[in-house]
Amino acid sequence: MTVEELIKNTETLPPAPEVLPKLVKIMKDPDTDANDIVQLISTDAAIMAGVLKLSNSGAYSPPSPVTDIHDAVAMLGIKEVYRIVNLVSSGDYLDGALPSMDIGKGSLWAHSLAVALIMDQIAKEITDLEGLPYTLGLLHDIGKLGLHLGCGERYVDIFKKIETERISLDRAESETLGFDHALAGSKMLEEWSFPEEVYIPIRYQYHPKDAPEEHRQLAGALHVANWGAAVIGCNDGRDSWALDMIDGAFEIDQSKLEIAIINARENLEKARKAIAVGAN
Repeated sequence: MTVEELIKNTETLPPAPEVLPKLVKIMKDPDTDANDIVQLISTDAAIMAGVLKLSNSGAYSPPSPVTDIHDAVAMLGIKEVYRIVNLVSSGDYLDGALPSMDIGKGSLWAHSLAVALIMDQIAKEITDLEGLPYTLGLLHDIGKLGLHLGCGERYVDIFKKIETERISLDRAESETLGFDHALAGSKMLEEWSFPEEVYIPIRYQYHPKDAPEEHRQLAGALHVANWGAAVIGCNDGRDSWALDMIDGAFEIDQSKLEIAIINARENLEKARKAIAVGAN
């Protein structure tokens, strides 16, 4: 199976999210205002209900009940509502177990959240697109879901290769399948109508220096954030150690990176509370 065949197999892949790709795109527009955000979220009853539920949870503790999306945006701000939409939209894709990769329920989501939180801090100075680093971090491993559903049985051979040859997961996938989960995820996100600012950095997250110049910094930041999530113990599955760290992938002051990792660890608990509320 080629990566193109995997992506075209609609019976294998989950349905595309509707609101999040559109939200990422309108956040690129400097003329976007709160009304645009409210109008888009209101087109999807499930997303709207999820946003209201999380907005009223102990994770945010609003001073008064949030009764509609206008209230949520006014009380929490556009950026926080954007994050909540990310959480609500991605839950169905990231929260489940991926047995073929020994990834337990909730593990992939916790790892992705940690990467998102680190990305939000270390990459906010290299893009004008509000919230984009957070989305990249949250969706960077979506390709694992696609590969689990489409060719999960091949991971017996992939993990055997990792253990005997001591190579990275992406390399073992490429040598076994002809492509890795980064490429699969990139193709999925492109198929789902996400902008290239999302799917291209994800494609090159393990080889950021090969990314097109305009996407190289975000790909490098994602590479470093993935490593940072592992540092605080947010690993996912048997491949958690099988990650090659590339020197010079993303230039950042060491103290800034350490602060970002510490803050991510502290903020992860708040995010997990939000997830728990959304799941109930």
